[in-house]
Amino acid sequence: MNDDPIWPHLGLPMGEGFIAQPTGRSNPAPFMGSVPSRVHRQFGSSNGFEAFLYDDDGLSFIARRLHLNLRLYPEYLGSVALLAPDPIIKQIDNFMIPAGAGRGERNFYRFIPRPGQTLENLRISTFDEHAHLLTSFETHEMTADGILDVDKGSCMGTYGYVVTHPKHGILVYQPPTGFVRQISINTHAIGGGIKVNVPTGSSPDSPRMEYLASRSSPLSTSSVVGDAPTTPNINVRVGIAASQREKNASAKQYGQSWFANGSREQAMRFVQGEIGKAQKRVMIADPYLAGLQLGQFLYAVNGEKIEVILLTSGLAFQSQDEESKTSKLDDFKKRLTHLATAVNIKPKIGLLTQSTLHDRFLVIDDVVWFLGNSLNSLGEKASMIVKLPNPDEVIRHLDEMFQSADSFDDYMAKQPNAMKCVIQ
Repeated sequence: MNDDPIWPHLGLPMGEGFIAQPTGRSNPAPFMGSVPSRVHRQFGSSNGFEAFLYDDDGLSFIARRLHLNLRLYPEYLGSVALLAPDPIIKQIDNFMIPAGAGRGERNFYRFIPRPGQTLENLRISTFDEHAHLLTSFETHEMTADGILDVDKGSCMGTYGYVVTHPKHGILVYQPPTGFVRQISINTHAIGGGIKVNVPTGSSPDSPRMEYLASRSSPLSTSSVVGDAPTTPNINVRVGIAASQREKNASAKQYGQSWFANGSREQAMRFVQGEIGKAQKRVMIADPYLAGLQLGQFLYAVNGEKIEVILLTSGLAFQSQDEESKTSKLDDFKKRLTHLATAVNIKPKIGLLTQSTLHDRFLVIDDVVWFLGNSLNSLGEKASMIVKLPNPDEVIRHLDEMFQSADSFDDYMAKQPNAMKCVIQ
């Protein structure tokens, strides 16, 4: 077992960063809930425990008792965690005192100890953030009455603090948080709900489902509590701009690309470029992938050792008459033969006989692109392509679909007039 942190030190979970608001996405100790506590962990080997992650009943049993979803936190398999509630501080009040009597706005703190405890030797380090700038970092000795009243002039920023004890270490951490100055309240009555019964599909035999639709009363009220700030809050302006930059950075991270109507060549070159970056695997999952797309994209594969997997369906070869269908299948086979002889690319092919796949995916190594249209028409009309944030789940499902699909030779064998030769 490995200590983290090294015993006897305890750690205080703080989320993503020292001055970042926790989002819950990477909470290191979700089992603590909202009770201020510190944690000591011992990480052991998870060998032999992995099968437990596929036991839904077992996971639910643990989650009800330990408040931990081990499927989301597999690092705790075979491990131990010690939780230590705050031994000294019972309650913390932190609020803003409005300006008045010749003083500006003040940041007020009040610390209440547990019965039998004192606030002696405690220290509080406060830090202020204004418009994404760290503007203050100060350490104060805790007063005997537990009250800290700090003049700020104007509390338009966000304010955080850390409370430490010489023996127990860090007791409390609060990321920078702003004060609520004004709240708008809108109320309306809801009643007279109706049940809507609809078919789940367009077929006359589709099963039906019900959902409840509520109706809002025209009677409504609105009110405003609190006063607006007397000076412009630059934090709002900077925050809006920073949020937009974060959106732009996220879009860039996930390769979000919009192809306008009539940008077919641009879309094709984009996909060819991504396929050319593959180091170990290219997988195209598109129910309309046919012979033409083999020439349009697969020659961009850069290396004979790269695994190429194609998951298509009978929809790609549908036609009004059997002769045209046979022609499409034969064309697909000829193009496969040319790929093998010209550049030594021999794709593994799976055909879904039923239309069980609707969306289109392009897998490049461990990255999954989601395509808003089939490769045979991407960019002809306005289309979108984007990388998925959790590719593992999609890859797992696509692999399962490929394993259950017919091979191309098996599919060809079922067609009465198609070429019967086998691809080597």
